[in-house]
Amino acid sequence: MLVVLSTLLLMATNGWGAHEIHLKNGSIIKTSRVERQGNRVAYEQYGGKVSINLSEVAEIRYHAPSVRKPRQRIDPGATESAGPAAVMVPGPVPSQDDDPATAPAPSDDRDLAARLAGALPAGSPLAAASHAVVWIKTEAGSGSGFFVNDAGLIVTNRHVVRGSEQNNRRVETQLAEAENQLNRRRAELNQARSRLDAYEKKLDSDRRLFNQRVAEFGKRINPQWRRDVEQNLREREQNVQQWRREIQQQTAEFDKYDRQFRQQRDEWRSTNEQLARQSRFRIILADGSEHSAVLYRASDSYDLALLKLNGFRTPFLKAAPSEAASYGRQVFAIGSPLELNNSVTAGVISGLRDHFIQTDARIYPGNSGGPLITEDGLVLGVNTMKLITEKFEGIGFAISYHHVMDEFQDYFPR
Repeated sequence: MLVVLSTLLLMATNGWGAHEIHLKNGSIIKTSRVERQGNRVAYEQYGGKVSINLSEVAEIRYHAPSVRKPRQRIDPGATESAGPAAVMVPGPVPSQDDDPATAPAPSDDRDLAARLAGALPAGSPLAAASHAVVWIKTEAGSGSGFFVNDAGLIVTNRHVVRGSEQNNRRVETQLAEAENQLNRRRAELNQARSRLDAYEKKLDSDRRLFNQRVAEFGKRINPQWRRDVEQNLREREQNVQQWRREIQQQTAEFDKYDRQFRQQRDEWRSTNEQLARQSRFRIILADGSEHSAVLYRASDSYDLALLKLNGFRTPFLKAAPSEAASYGRQVFAIGSPLELNNSVTAGVISGLRDHFIQTDARIYPGNSGGPLITEDGLVLGVNTMKLITEKFEGIGFAISYHHVMDEFQDYFPR
């Protein structure tokens, strides 16, 4: 089956018309070029190349201008395990008019905007805005994001899809400190065992010397002296046995903690490595339905990233005018804290600092990547962090949405 698939993929690169890649999650990708790369399928979209694992593909349908090719179904038994993937789309995401296959017509059954509006009637602009917010699940945890156009483009935090560098440094520092403590404890136990060995050797030497004296002098030995020496040797032997039991118990406890530490350290690092390689992410919409989004770009400079849900028309948030970010204005943070999908907290803008909007709206773990919006449902920024102080509950920050558009200007035509 893989030989046949490779042949068809080669034909697809030599002049066929539009093709369809049907994913197992129900998404459909339309492209003019498809090719096999080991255990991955690469296709062109928006002027760039996207790579996905073959195991994610249900079937590929090939189309010519006048002849429809029979659809080729992927043999699930012939797929290989996933490996590291690089996903890159250098060009801008087109609008609905540029690429109608990416944003289906309103009558299409893949119109998520219409489906969510029907399933979750919106009684307010906030409720309508929540339709555009998604819950993102990763190898390491979860976060939030939101659609920014009707073609499925999602803005979120870089640390949601790649992990927090600051948190990683903090954890690695804690791991190093814990390992140093374990090493010190290991050295203490080794020293204790060395002292015990030396004490036992001295006890054996004293016992042999005593036995030699008894054998040499026999009945001429002072009875009281003999009783005193024998008592001393017995007490010292009891001390050795007690000392050995304590060291064995302490060693067993140390080995237990050492195994637990190494297991947790290795699991944490393995999870981070998996997250660093992850190119597709589960997203959960406001109605609880699950889909798969591909990572388009992670910013090198800011805590920002872009994902893309292909093949659907999506609800999306519109940008608030720059002057809307003003002191004292009421704002709302939407996200999925503690895995509570589409939760809303309220506050006011309490400061403007460079490209950050400061707010007292509660931003909990899981809110990261979600939108900070106005009462009209317009997006002001991307929630990104919370600073805890000793004197108050916390200060939330969001990256200004206009700064987001500047950072990803290729994806936000002005």
